[in-house]
Amino acid sequence: MVNYRRPVLRRVLTSAAIGLVLAVTGPAGLAQASGGAASASTGTAASKARAVCPPTTLWANTGGTARNLIQYDTTGSTLSTAPLVRDYGDIAFSPNGSTLYGVDFPGAAGSTTLYTINPVTGAETASTPITGPLAAVTPTPAVNGLTARADGTLIAGSFSTSQIFLIDPATGGSTLFPVSFPAGIVSAGDFITLDDGDILAFGTPDTTSPSPVFRIRPDNTIIQIGTVPQTFGAAKSAGQVYAFTSNGDINQLNSLPTTASTAALPVTTVEATGLGFYGATSTQDAGTCVTPAYTIAKTATPARKANEGDTITYRVTVRNTGATAATGNFTDDLSDVLDDATLVPGSVTSTTGTASVTGDTLTWTGTLAPGATATVTYQVTVNTPDTGDRTLTNTAVPTAPGGTCTTSRACTVTIRVEKTKDCDKPGHGKPGHHPGDKPGHGHDHDHGDADYNHDSEEGVGK
Repeated sequence: MVNYRRPVLRRVLTSAAIGLVLAVTGPAGLAQASGGAASASTGTAASKARAVCPPTTLWANTGGTARNLIQYDTTGSTLSTAPLVRDYGDIAFSPNGSTLYGVDFPGAAGSTTLYTINPVTGAETASTPITGPLAAVTPTPAVNGLTARADGTLIAGSFSTSQIFLIDPATGGSTLFPVSFPAGIVSAGDFITLDDGDILAFGTPDTTSPSPVFRIRPDNTIIQIGTVPQTFGAAKSAGQVYAFTSNGDINQLNSLPTTASTAALPVTTVEATGLGFYGATSTQDAGTCVTPAYTIAKTATPARKANEGDTITYRVTVRNTGATAATGNFTDDLSDVLDDATLVPGSVTSTTGTASVTGDTLTWTGTLAPGATATVTYQVTVNTPDTGDRTLTNTAVPTAPGGTCTTSRACTVTIRVEKTKDCDKPGHGKPGHHPGDKPGHGHDHDHGDADYNHDSEEGVGK
């Protein structure tokens, strides 16, 4: 598959970029900039080790002729896909996970723009022109690295210079970060705040070589710790870093040394997508422990008992209870329902997302904004006669990170099919007045009905 990522443009920019790198960085390979208050606070922003977070999902953007925002779990399975309106050099969630940013690539001479993106739909919701030294980078800003820091500012890199920048997302103003990549190296595509407080940075010497990986210390020193296959974006989940490569692989970095090295870092390819990645992010890249959270709850009408021929309506409600966009996927095993009933054709509906039944399993996939809900509805008709076990039990199970049931019983519904009693058959009178009954024995028959109903109710919820 053709990679529509930045390499085509990078072939044009490389000579100018490397020339600018040598001019800006100098032989020491470490520029100390006087970029104002934002630069001065860099050391404190990464001075404390972070606790390892629970797992979260990974987001990536592709570009060229197939611009999409794609959400993955850490095994590489696709959780959601939304179309994008333009190429973004990189994307980044705010530290609390509530805002997704993107920066246009490559921008124009003297101009580049920071956008906010709806992670559910991919639509742009706001735009802010970037000003200051980043916008002035020549020949174009070519921003291809973007990540939030814990203080809310964005750290950004460019393919046209070895300098690193800070962006105030509220104003678009940029300042110089007090650290640069070494001479001959420009940004490859991302920065990650590690759990030990260092910033992991991916560079590149050209359009084809492996990416050197650096640690930026809180004291504003930088060391290379190894190389990885050419990487255009990275994201962190539960302390693990995942690199999104130029050939479409998603690689988990198995080791992040703390000492200087140029050796290849061991990686595990969790998925070979073949896609043209432009960037990647997660809600934990800033060193914060933001995780997706959603709940599911299930009801049925009638709720506990049904008769042969009755139609039962099931409803599963999915609610995003977290602060960031979440995929609320779930499955519902219908095997213990369909031995007693038949799915009503065309009855499977969803207020948003996609619901479908394959074999005996209903599946729903969809991404919800914080506080949003989705309702999935389907119906079955109890068979006449019911030759199954006369008990319909099924459980909805969340299948994406952060999913839970609202209570321990909220995801399971059990419905019992009433037995046809002899007294309801033709030729039978009222209870207690059957032919041959002795006087005073009607009470025994009524007591039997009471026992039956008690057992039926008692079985519910087991």
